[in-house]
Amino acid sequence: MRAFISGASGFVGGHLGRYLLEQGWHVSGQDLRPAAAFSSFYACDLHDREALRRALAESDPDVVFHLAGCLKAEDPEHFYRTHVIGTVALLDSILACGLQPRVLVASSSAVYGPGQGSRPVTEGFTLRPVTHYAASKVAQEVVAGRYWEAAGLPVLCVRTFNLLGPGLSAQMACSAFARQIAQAERQNGPTTILTGDLSARRDFVDVRDAVRAYVLVAQKGHAGQAYNVASGRAVAIRACLDFLLEHARIPVEAVLDPARLQVNDIPVQVGSAERLRALTGWKPELETEQSLLDLLEDWRQRVQTE
Repeated sequence: MRAFISGASGFVGGHLGRYLLEQGWHVSGQDLRPAAAFSSFYACDLHDREALRRALAESDPDVVFHLAGCLKAEDPEHFYRTHVIGTVALLDSILACGLQPRVLVASSSAVYGPGQGSRPVTEGFTLRPVTHYAASKVAQEVVAGRYWEAAGLPVLCVRTFNLLGPGLSAQMACSAFARQIAQAERQNGPTTILTGDLSARRDFVDVRDAVRAYVLVAQKGHAGQAYNVASGRAVAIRACLDFLLEHARIPVEAVLDPARLQVNDIPVQVGSAERLRALTGWKPELETEQSLLDLLEDWRQRVQTE
């Protein structure tokens, strides 16, 4: 099997590429930055359609994993250029090459907005985005669906809940905690780390479990459908921080930083992966505690080169 990954050098793209190679796939990747280990890599922008068509034609994929995206942006338009216009460019380029791969689009649980509190959210829940990031992901799904309905391109979506694991960006709360702890350990003295609101509860999924789910959905999923990738369990951000502090090698104190409080933060969000489980038998294998330990150890390595 041949795979093409957009956003190949990113957090999820790197894990997915390694997993596919271990499973015997031929893996091609696209991004602006080079990534190691891929069978072939194309350093191009999604908006460069000529380069994108050339990369797709050369790799001739059976499956395209569309992971390119952004989590934070100072300019809200950047979310829409990346998630919506970038998706149009990719899917148009696939059709222009005369290809018919299965295409998996990585959406987000953010599309559900406040969700249903502590009740697990299913794929049939009304989408209620509360941020530009979430709204751009809803628009991305609508655009992707158009290519299935109008052009017959077999496109599927995964709505992934909160990812954890080695390599996670420090833009995300648990990774920011782990990074600050690793930096404090490197300084070899008691210190404080800054936090935002710790009361929120999130459904965490290890990235290594998530990429297994992506491959199963790409192979067995029904075109035009969305699939939640979730653990079905809500864990408090505070519990994650406390666990990381317990495993710090020096005393570390957490201090609330008002600048890190988010206006549109969602108190509780938990997902149901029953549709995915019924189709593929997938279930998470890595506990949140293991994900946090691996993330902390990863940051201990990363701060050595910062």
